[in-house]
Amino acid sequence: MQTVVVRLTLVAASALLLVSCSFATAGYSGYDLPGFFMGIWHGLLAPWSLIARLFLEVRMYACPNAGWVYDLGFLIGVFFSLPFGWFCALIAVAVHFLG
Repeated sequence: MQTVVVRLTLVAASALLLVSCSFATAGYSGYDLPGFFMGIWHGLLAPWSLIARLFLEVRMYACPNAGWVYDLGFLIGVFFSLPFGWFCALIAVAVHFLG
């Protein structure tokens, strides 16, 4: 039982380290501002980005953004980050390394 807990802890720590390459750090032009769906994505990754922020220079909130639409998506994403955030973090890592 202890080996399972140790393995899960190592996997979670590795995923957290890899997710620290948050997508909110990408530069946005004035014509391509992050909107509702990018707000949801950043909200889902917010808890992981906050923890990564302790060790690396990452952002969890995109500025500039599309205004209240982005904010609404961000809040929805934060609300669902507990049940689905770990899954989105794994997707973010896969996209980062495969794309």
